[in-house]
Amino acid sequence: MTNAITTTAQRTVGTIRSLVGQALQIVLAVLTRGWGTAEHWLLDSKKAQYGISVTRMLIGVHGMLIIAANFSTRYYAFGAGSFWDGQHAYPGSDFARIWVFSWFPFIGASNGGLTFSLVALFVLALLVALGWRTKFVLPVYGVFFVSWMEMNDLLSDQSDNMLRMVMIYMLFADSSIRLSLDARRRTRSHAALRTYAHRVAAVRPYNNLLHNLVLVVMTLHVGFVYMSGALYKAQGQTWANGYAVYNPLHVDRFSTWPELADAVTSWGPAVVAISWGTIIVQMMFLPMLINRVTRILALLAIMGFHLGIGFFMGLPFFSLAMIAIDAIFIRDTTWKHLGRAVRSAWQSAVASTPGREVRPAAATSVTSASGPIPTGAAAVTTCTCATHHHAAVQPDPAWVGAPTTSSKESDPSAAEDASAALAQVEAVDRPATPDGGGTTASGTARPEARVGSDEATGAQEASDETESDRASRPSSELVTEHA
Repeated sequence: MTNAITTTAQRTVGTIRSLVGQALQIVLAVLTRGWGTAEHWLLDSKKAQYGISVTRMLIGVHGMLIIAANFSTRYYAFGAGSFWDGQHAYPGSDFARIWVFSWFPFIGASNGGLTFSLVALFVLALLVALGWRTKFVLPVYGVFFVSWMEMNDLLSDQSDNMLRMVMIYMLFADSSIRLSLDARRRTRSHAALRTYAHRVAAVRPYNNLLHNLVLVVMTLHVGFVYMSGALYKAQGQTWANGYAVYNPLHVDRFSTWPELADAVTSWGPAVVAISWGTIIVQMMFLPMLINRVTRILALLAIMGFHLGIGFFMGLPFFSLAMIAIDAIFIRDTTWKHLGRAVRSAWQSAVASTPGREVRPAAATSVTSASGPIPTGAAAVTTCTCATHHHAAVQPDPAWVGAPTTSSKESDPSAAEDASAALAQVEAVDRPATPDGGGTTASGTARPEARVGSDEATGAQEASDETESDRASRPSSELVTEHA
């Protein structure tokens, strides 16, 4: 009897040990796979390139709009006429006591100096939106923007706090990688692109790490803001009862469109749905970003929430600031499709303008070792260069009924696509040999071909142009890039 009990206990202990061992293996496998996924996500490439570029652009637009809106009232809101509120003698913010942010409090007593400083700040905001020398301009703009907004603490809101923190984060990210003059300058010529590829090759993993960590920090920050706001709302009786949206829309201070507010709040169930839906979306915003379907729903809901605040409650700058930060959650593919749709609509509108004739691109030629190559007027089927062999190129859209203009006018993203073009050009110009080198037209060895291949690889990584993107581009551009 004792032996049977001992045997049963030993079997039970062995089973438990086996289950614990299997559980530990599963946990270890999950952790290992998660670590590998996180490592690849952080180091392989920069994520949300278009999203963070749109964030940068909207931050600049936000600055220009808020300066323009307050420019006519600058004297009694920030200048000598605002001394009555005591903010100049006894600043309500500690920023005025820090020398880095003390320019606007120092110049505030001079109306001319304040006007000149606001104009200069407007120019800085414009440069941020355009993405010109962003690594230098963005921190300078951030310092002077904070200095200006903290002159009168009574006129600031939470959007100013969000933007100043986001601008600090963005100092460690490449916010001008797309949709910027910096990106156009880097890819303007092959020489500039090769120089840029050499410069970033050694530090690319670290740049990718910092860039992607900035996205993580911004995501956590926005999620914390939304979640804390939802918890705060849930404690209020008006939100719990479902009529919280009704009250601010009927207060004269916030209701900018009383007639529209009456129409929106005339149906009780809609008021309850908006009130409770706001709490749910803000509370579940971060978890909803995991799945594509729920992410789309969350972004549509949160964008509608901010647009409603800006339109119905007269808080456009707060809404614009939050929409600018939320732009990082929209995929780059979506931004590309949106850009193509806008370009297509613009070209269609231009083509349908009365009295405007859209002419096909003039035939040009590209000189090669075997003679000129016609482009534009007819389909290019082969390239008989001494060192190139290509498949057939599709006909130019100008000759199948699609309106075209010059490459700079019809494709604003040509600068970002130039890196991929350079990679293919150099790869074709220096075909690989068994020893990894290259050959010239005469067949002699080209020892620098391996270096050029490395440059092309780095340039290719700097661009995310897909094969479908290139297939949609006119053949005249492809042949010109090949030449």
